[in-house]
This record gives sequence, C-alpha cells and structure tokens, in this order.
Amino acid sequence: MKRLAILIFAVLIVFTGSALAKNVTVTGSGVTPADAENDALRLAVENTLGVLVDSNTLVEKNVVIQDQIYTQSRGFVTDYKVIEKKQSNGVWSVTISAVVDDQPNSKLMSELTRLGIINLQLRNPKIAVYVPETHIQYRIPDPAGETAIVKALIDAGFSQVTEVGTRLNFQYPLRMTAADMTQAAQMLGVDIMIVGEAFSEGLGDAAQWLPGRQRSNMQSCRARVEAKMFIVKTGQIIAADGKYGSGMDNSEAIASKKALAAAGKEMGEYFVQQITGMYTSQQNIEVVVYGAAFQKINQVQIAIGNVRGVKSCNLSSYEGGRAVFTVSYSGSPQTLFNEIQRASDEDLILQSIAYNTLTIKVR
Repeated sequence: MKRLAILIFAVLIVFTGSALAKNVTVTGSGVTPADAENDALRLAVENTLGVLVDSNTLVEKNVVIQDQIYTQSRGFVTDYKVIEKKQSNGVWSVTISAVVDDQPNSKLMSELTRLGIINLQLRNPKIAVYVPETHIQYRIPDPAGETAIVKALIDAGFSQVTEVGTRLNFQYPLRMTAADMTQAAQMLGVDIMIVGEAFSEGLGDAAQWLPGRQRSNMQSCRARVEAKMFIVKTGQIIAADGKYGSGMDNSEAIASKKALAAAGKEMGEYFVQQITGMYTSQQNIEVVVYGAAFQKINQVQIAIGNVRGVKSCNLSSYEGGRAVFTVSYSGSPQTLFNEIQRASDEDLILQSIAYNTLTIKVR
C-alpha cells in the first residue's frame, strides 16, 4: 500500500502534464465552405487567446492580433476535423474540432511573445514553492525536498524565491485547481506557483540486499517529489513531473531527509530548465569582460558559445583590456554567468548584473 500511494501520485502527475494543447469546438461562417472553414480556424485561435491573454491586452493589441495572429490561424492549429458542414440562406457554416498548440515553445506562443502580446520573459520572476512532505512512517518537519527546490532556483539566479511555510494550508497541494493557485499567488504576490507533495519511505538496512544478507547499521530511504508549475498571468500549468531520490544514514530520519533533498534537487533543476526556456525568444544580453589579456577574454567568449541556450556571441568592441559581447540568450544574466563559470577554466568574478547587462572580471 505504501508503494501504491507513491505510484498513484506518479500516474496523476503524468496525466496532469499531458494536457497542454487546447482542444476547442467552434463554428465558422462564410460565403463559401472554404471561407467558413477559415473562419472556424480563426475562432479556434481566438478562443485560445481568450484564455492565454488578459482582456485589456486583447483590446490594446487588437489591430496587431487581427493582422498578425488571426490571419495566420491555420498555422497555429496543429490538427482539426470537420464535424458538420451546412448551408442556410446562402451562408455556409462549418463546425470543427481543433487542436491549438498553446505549449510554451509552440509557434503560437513564440509569435505572441515576439509581438509583445504575452510579455513573460521571466528573467527574474517572483516564485513561491509549496511542497509539503511526509515520511510513510512518521511526520517530517521542515521539508527537505522543498528546500532543495528553492536552492536550485536560487543557484540558477532567481533571487525572488520564497518558501510558503504555513501561509497556505492545503492537505493535497497537487489537487489545487487553477483558481486555487491564482488566489494563492495573489495572496503571496508571486508570478509563478510551484506546488507539489513529497513522500519518503524507509527501506531498512542498506546492506540487506547484498549476498549473505549482511548488516551495515546504515538505514536506507527512498523518496519521490511530485510538483507542477503554474504561471499566474496565463492561468496555465505548464510543467509537471516527479523525481526520485535515495539516501543513507545511521538514522532513518536523516536518511529520509537526504533522499527527499536528492529528489528535490532534481525537481528544482527541472523547473529551472522550464522557466529559462518558456515563452522566450532569444534576448540580447550585453556581456562586458575586462581585466586580462585578450587571450583569456577569447577563452571566455568560447565558454559563452558553449552555454546551452546561447544562439550567438559577437564581439562588439575591444579596447584597453575591456571587451563587450552581444549575446543572444534565452535565460537570465545570472544564469548565463553561472553557466559561463561551469564552461570556463578561467578565474571569473561577477562585478555587476542588471536586467540585460553582465559585467565579468577575468583574473
């Protein structure tokens, strides 16, 4: 039964994460069947935008949406089928069931971002993390999995991350609806909600599975962290997953903490990838590198080019040991610096950081 509970939550989270594309049924009209079908496709995209974009933006950007989005509706519909086609009083009506791809990296989302209709570059969003946890045999205070998620986000450069603590009181956070999470996000003043649940289970002596059934006096534990990420502005759950972790210690309580922390770390890294990748067309970041010979600066440029998410890195200017690079990158400046450090053997010091400017000293 203990393992069954974890398995059920694994199935639930997979189901939750699968329904990202939007399926709509709409009826279009026109002078010809083709006109009516095109009108239905437009209505399908319009229906989707009504969920993704707030009403004020729809009004403000109406001309752009009409010219740049609705005229290309067929390109944003990944699949559709005609349910009914009929003519009445010289006007054709066509009813279709359409799938509009509204996933973060879809063509529709990319176009909405490019046009400034959805402006969620998420360079440094306010993020709340709420992942209470339970050991199968007893209650665990101070969630280790949640703390590991928070640490992973902070390490990636997201500085506005908060643990919810006792400010929310949901027995089963994974069952929170979009309305629940919107209300919670407004109360906490955040842009992103990460909610989930975590479990750990003692497996007994760590050496019991070895030949001869030896004893090591070290307790082993297995844990799983389930979580989903909710974007407040669009009302979408755009990411969901579950991660496992293991831990050993002579205390089962500490072993469970280690297992939960390991699973939480993987979950945090997963969400970092989702946040830095979603809704992002490439952004230009100015990277200033100074204080060393050009050979070392050149090594930094090579390291920048090896960072995942960097599309291009061009030298804009160089004078007196100071180089300026224009870097096309999808993440935040802090994340870029962290990744440059990993990719470079040079001794790098972060001098300053701004929304789109990163200054690095090379020793």
